[in-house]
Amino acid sequence: MKHQVFNKILKTLFFMSATLLLNSCGSWYYCNVSGFGRTPVEKSYFLEPIDSALANDLEFQEYAGVLKNRLNESGYREVSPQEAALCIRLGYYIGDKELIGSNTYSRGFSMSNGKITANTNAYANGSANTNLYGNSVSTTAQANGKSSTVVKNKQQTNTYNSSSTSNVYSQDVGCYIEAVNTIDLKPVWTVEVKDHLNSNYPNTSFRKIMPWMIASAQSFFGKSGEEEVKITKKDGVEKKGLVWPY
Repeated sequence: MKHQVFNKILKTLFFMSATLLLNSCGSWYYCNVSGFGRTPVEKSYFLEPIDSALANDLEFQEYAGVLKNRLNESGYREVSPQEAALCIRLGYYIGDKELIGSNTYSRGFSMSNGKITANTNAYANGSANTNLYGNSVSTTAQANGKSSTVVKNKQQTNTYNSSSTSNVYSQDVGCYIEAVNTIDLKPVWTVEVKDHLNSNYPNTSFRKIMPWMIASAQSFFGKSGEEEVKITKKDGVEKKGLVWPY
């Protein structure tokens, strides 16, 4: 019976820790965007993948639909390839997983007659950045703890402790959009978006991130520059009809 109570409390504490971690993502989506080129006078277009092998791929068609919505909002008009002034091409990539650090959870509490009388929780994470020569250049760590104790006489007290460590992985992702003049095949504008997936958010996938990357690229259709673009959760969900990826 004691072990069942312990396991139930342990699961509850773990769920609370995970919830706090996910909430740290906040209500903003942000990524790095860079663009080159100019806004064309004629905005009629047709859309195709950079990799021609993806022309009939269902995943590409889903992302193409998202891009068409953003293009239409920006004044572009989809027509047949024979009528279009622009050929707009879409490409995307998913990089390899890279170990960037670890998370350690430590939990301990005391129980008297089935009630928690002392409770401690600690969380720590560490990470290291590596330069081009493979040397570690920085390490960061943090820890937080909280405890409270209630003393009661003539009661049997049991103490439980548990800890777990998990690796944290990062995975580079991105998309590339280019507009080419259909007459001379010269580029008119290009946009590249870079982001990453983090194993701290296991429910987030490339498929969920991609619409937000495309939305982030929208302000750079025909614009030169680079910046960290931020979209609020409210604007993405309510104004663009996106699903929050976290």
